[in-house]
Amino acid sequence: RTLQALTIAEIDQLSAVEGIGEVVAESVVEWFAEPSNHQMLQKFESFGVQAQEVKEIGGKLSGLHFVITGSLQRMSRDQAAEQIRALGGNFQSSIGKDTDFLIVGDNVGASKLKKADKLGTKQISEDEMLKMLHE
Repeated sequence: RTLQALTIAEIDQLSAVEGIGEVVAESVVEWFAEPSNHQMLQKFESFGVQAQEVKEIGGKLSGLHFVITGSLQRMSRDQAAEQIRALGGNFQSSIGKDTDFLIVGDNVGASKLKKADKLGTKQISEDEMLKMLHE
């Protein structure tokens, strides 16, 4: 898509993208509606920066959704999310019916565990997550 095409994107179209909710979609539309942001993008283009089409990332975790509860010992939550995404997985901040794995760290909150039990979400340890990442 071109930058201009993004400026006319509808909030509902953006909300349909995996991992983007209504609040983020509204923010994206508002950002592209701001004239000063257009000027900045034009400046980038004048320096040779061109928008690229985003291609779907594939990987061994493609199509799987992960949530973390508690604190991890071997990496930060952001590092875990980055590794999951690099292998094609989706990192979520809250459990939903599409969540495949709840990674259970130390000092967990009961609400995510309870919701995972209710939805039948598989609960795995940090070690099991690392094994999935490095197999």
